[in-house]
Formats: sequence, C-alpha cells, structure tokens
Amino acid sequence: WGMLPSYSSRIFQGTQKRYGVNGNSFICAVEFGRLGNHKIKAKALLAGGQSGDEESPHFFDQGKAYSKGLFRNVWFYKEDVLNHAERTYHPGE
Repeated sequence: WGMLPSYSSRIFQGTQKRYGVNGNSFICAVEFGRLGNHKIKAKALLAGGQSGDEESPHFFDQGKAYSKGLFRNVWFYKEDVLNHAERTYHPGE
C-alpha cells in the first residue's frame, strides 16, 4: 500500500494569500477477520473529496462526514466494488 502525498492551493478572487483547496488526507481502519469465511472489512475517512475539479460532485462530497468523524465503507472484494461502483471504464470503450 502506498500513497503519494499531494496538495493543491490557489488564490481566490479578492485575496492575496493562497488557500489549500484539495489534497489527500486519508484515515483507514481495517478488520482482517479470522480464518475461514470472515471477510476483510474496512472503514475510511477522506478529509474533503476525491476530485480536484470544483464542478465535480466528488470535489468536497466527504467533507461533511469528515467534520462529524463519520467513516465510510471501503469495498475490498471485486463483487462489492462492482455492486457499489458509480460507473466503470474499460480502456478503448
């Protein structure tokens, strides 16, 4: 597991300072389960959103949950990922 730290800032109209607008701040708790039929479970928290595009619905969609300390489910197994996917993409489509 790895993550490259990233952070973006910009100057807003009427200001002279730069303000942070997005970047990765990620917290995750993982339950590995036990041997047998127990599935891995994980909960995560992302400070803002997943997108750097201000027009995207994912620009700040996790901000409210973050401010309340609410974690979201992390889908680990392919079946769960596909069942919860907003959309899928295959190169060449």
